Amino acid sequence: MRWILGILLLSAAAFWGGYSYVKNYPAKKYAQWVKGQNFDHYYSLNQFKQLYLVPTGIDEIPPYQEDYTQLWKEFPIGNTIVPLPTRHPLLQSVPIIDLPSKIAKPNLGITFLQPNGREISRVYTLPQRLYQDHSLAQELFKLPYIKNRLRKKTIDELWVDLFSYKVGDKTRIDDMIYDLYILHIRSKILPPETLRYGLMNDQKLAMIELSSKDKDYKVELVLIQKSGNIFSYVLRTEKSNSESLKLRSKFLRSISFGQKDEAISRILYTEFKQLNYARQVDQEGMLYLFSAWSQNTDSLELLKEMIYYLERGQQTKKQLGALYRYSFKKYGKTFTSRKDVGDLEDPELILQRNIELEEKENYKKAEQAQNQVPEAPVLTPDEKMNLYLKKAKEQRAKEAESMTIH
Repeated sequence: MRWILGILLLSAAAFWGGYSYVKNYPAKKYAQWVKGQNFDHYYSLNQFKQLYLVPTGIDEIPPYQEDYTQLWKEFPIGNTIVPLPTRHPLLQSVPIIDLPSKIAKPNLGITFLQPNGREISRVYTLPQRLYQDHSLAQELFKLPYIKNRLRKKTIDELWVDLFSYKVGDKTRIDDMIYDLYILHIRSKILPPETLRYGLMNDQKLAMIELSSKDKDYKVELVLIQKSGNIFSYVLRTEKSNSESLKLRSKFLRSISFGQKDEAISRILYTEFKQLNYARQVDQEGMLYLFSAWSQNTDSLELLKEMIYYLERGQQTKKQLGALYRYSFKKYGKTFTSRKDVGDLEDPELILQRNIELEEKENYKKAEQAQNQVPEAPVLTPDEKMNLYLKKAKEQRAKEAESMTIH
């Protein structure tokens, strides 16, 4: 009888041990995974970082009050609407045109320089992209029980949680599942150089602070999600420059997003044509044309027109350099039309401009030569005498033919 009781007790212990193991197994795996340990085919991260667990938050954006609103105008740069200085005496705007390859669309932005030529700020726009569905990214998420719970969250709710939700110390299975989901998405959406991240004051814009090669500058990636689309730009700020810090506040509070629209391009071009000539050949005119071109970067005519007007302006060497480099990389030409545009730093651009200018000069000379009346050949005294005698004979023959006999 005792041996039967012993068997029953052993069976109960084994059953209870197995039950406890099965019951505690998810919590055990969860505890390991949120520490970046013991990944398996059900759940794994290519790179685990502690900052994926808890958003570090961001500093509050200082208030900003613009004293000279007439010196600024909002321009669309691609899908990003940026306030830019049109006639600001202390700021110079230089376009950024980054071409990943000849077949790709260029990424655009603006660099802001002080009168001494030092960069104090930069706004670099990024292409619009769709929010990626991560619900099938791990084998764990494909399990029906888990998949159904993940899909209860809307994109808007999930976007807020990505930049505000704390992962870890959960006891409910549903919370553990959501923690692992957030952890996975953060590992995909946060760049490797991320230092801090969080939501801005309005809880709509997200900010990611990135490490910077130049320690004098702070680099921040600003994002917003609208109807499944992610809009973003990169802001570069000089840490110790008060004017740069003011620009940072201005941009973070003012920059908005929209869709590219060629109708806007036509409006901007019309406004450019209404400027007087002095403003057309200045950086103000360039901003109108650059903004119009950004709505359709395939427009070669607008690109040529930007170069044409800037070459007739003063102190536009940096702006022209950016346009020359892009044009040469994209089309193999700079589309230059003037020699005296100032010294350039790039020897390749200097050579290309000289080649194009020489080709134009040769073409002009060939056209003039084609339209020029040939000069009469120089005759010797004997040849001149023979020519006069010949003309005299021809004249007498004509007079004889025209005589009338009565």
